[in-house]
Amino acid sequence: MRCVGGKGLVSGPGLLSWREEAGGASEQQTRQVPLALPLGALRRFVQREVQPQRRPQERCELCRAPLLPDHRHLFVPERRQVLCVCDPCALLFRATAQPGQGQYRLIPERVRWLPDLVLTDPEWEALGLPVNLVYLFYSTPAGRMQAFYPGPAGATESLLRLEGWQGLVARYPLLEELLPDVEALLINRIGGARDTFLVPIDICYRLTGLIRANWRGLSGGVELEQALRTFFSELQARAEIVAARRAPDLGEGEHYARS
Repeated sequence: MRCVGGKGLVSGPGLLSWREEAGGASEQQTRQVPLALPLGALRRFVQREVQPQRRPQERCELCRAPLLPDHRHLFVPERRQVLCVCDPCALLFRATAQPGQGQYRLIPERVRWLPDLVLTDPEWEALGLPVNLVYLFYSTPAGRMQAFYPGPAGATESLLRLEGWQGLVARYPLLEELLPDVEALLINRIGGARDTFLVPIDICYRLTGLIRANWRGLSGGVELEQALRTFFSELQARAEIVAARRAPDLGEGEHYARS
């Protein structure tokens, strides 16, 4: 994976199928370097995929108490870091910013599958995303929506401005419920899939770790293909199915009546 001139991310053929970013990039963007998710933030997720049976006893990163395999996570927005915590420590925090809460956000556990939120090709092109696997979330430190591409080198941020995002939210009001920093819209279009989920941000980190741990060769390989099928099958089984009703398009007369 590399950054080529003003054309964004390019990779060999494979499951994730990067292509040139639509519309090129501005002069300012060509001077930028895509912002990769810190590998330190992903290390534990990669280790869990590579050596699931050989992990040492995990401990709460706040009080050092031993952790059960199924435990809660906190998110540190400024560092984009996930912390493992015990249930008593998790009770001290909320998923939304609260006065006096400081730098930590509790990552929620709900997973929602939106089977009827199928982006049309024009809607997908309007977002300008050059891949078929991406997650988007609102970053409080950045003050804007961000899109990340999971890949063999970790997760890399799109340099595009996501100009189609507000139009997408207007058509699917459920997207307004995304909690800043700790929830993401996960879109899977691999191999003809059209799956859309609202997920906790640690799910996206786990997905990135899975891809990094299972990638083989230039295109990803059969092991990664199977791992991704299993990942999304398990995600669907866990998820609550939610209707993402499309808002009716306003006719011209109705538009002026509401203005």
